[in-house]
Amino acid sequence: MKNKMMLAGAICSGFLVGSVNAAEVEFFAGAAAGYQTDTVEGKIAHDTEAAAWQGRVGVLIEQQHRITGTFSYMEDEFSQAGTDYKQEQYSWLISYDYLLPVHKNVNLFAGVTVGANDNKIAGRTDTHSVYGGHAGAQYKWSKHFSSDIGYRYIAQEYDRRDIKIDDSQQVYLTLDYKF
Repeated sequence: MKNKMMLAGAICSGFLVGSVNAAEVEFFAGAAAGYQTDTVEGKIAHDTEAAAWQGRVGVLIEQQHRITGTFSYMEDEFSQAGTDYKQEQYSWLISYDYLLPVHKNVNLFAGVTVGANDNKIAGRTDTHSVYGGHAGAQYKWSKHFSSDIGYRYIAQEYDRRDIKIDDSQQVYLTLDYKF
């Protein structure tokens, strides 16, 4: 009985390893530039907006599933009621996308994002979890290079000393290199 269980386990493991090895997996790295707005309420009721810069790495599985790790930075300086303010936001995000081919060089994509934001506004810093979704289109320039144009919505819960940041919205353009 014990030998039969070990044999069954070995066969199942062999099938599992074989199916993982059969999956087509490609890695990529890239950068992005975009535009971001944050909804700020409370003591400072001023929606911030500025350029957002991103670095990203990820894996493409079977040409339709993509997992991406993104680091993003945004900074906005503004004045309100004679007082100068500065908002800085650092984001660490993990995203899953499903890619839908619509042409030999074009994919549409939609996905979900989770991660953390570190916001600093009016000298107050808070790190908190974030979540959201995104959608866009990908164009493959060549075997190794592609670009995404996309929109991302991120819900966040920054609430510190009567300043609240409810969400961030981004439009972005990427350039990725696939290994």
